[in-house]
Amino acid sequence: MANKFTYQVLRDTNTDAVIKLTGQFDGSGQESNGSRIAANSLLFALDANGVPLRSSLSVSNTALPFYELQVTGVKYYVNFPTATVGGVELFWTGAGATPAAQFANSATIFHLNMQGEFGLGEQLPAILNNSGLGVTANVGNGDLGVVTTGATSNSAYTLIIALRKNNQMYSRGQFQDPAAFNYKPYGVTP
Repeated sequence: MANKFTYQVLRDTNTDAVIKLTGQFDGSGQESNGSRIAANSLLFALDANGVPLRSSLSVSNTALPFYELQVTGVKYYVNFPTATVGGVELFWTGAGATPAAQFANSATIFHLNMQGEFGLGEQLPAILNNSGLGVTANVGNGDLGVVTTGATSNSAYTLIIALRKNNQMYSRGQFQDPAAFNYKPYGVTP
């Protein structure tokens, strides 16, 4: 058996997304994935011309260089039975050609171990992407990555991640009916 990883979209609307990630380990190595959640693969992502990416309206189908997602909640279950130190790192992907370089330039959001949750019903603020820590050259594309340490045979994790989308990078209906999107319902003023 090889390590197994799954990606399941629980919800993906024009304002938010909920993604479930799992990993099961056979002892053959760790996970190091700088784009576990690719920001431009979520529904309603805009292209470089400001129209929906991968749609008939998109001429270039060229993704934006950066998508601003926000983590609004995380529920996690991490079971690394033989590891005394280790866990799952969830991080904003920084610039770099390899997952190791992306992680080196990234901003860790959480180091997860055991089980718990953040932000779900707690009225906590969203976590913004601060990869590169203010250094523009290190800012990645807005993807979320996962790195594990201490995973051995029979180790596993499940992450349920709630994300908010920025409507400057994701369509919220402004192209289907601009008047209805920009004016109050039933308004008589232009």
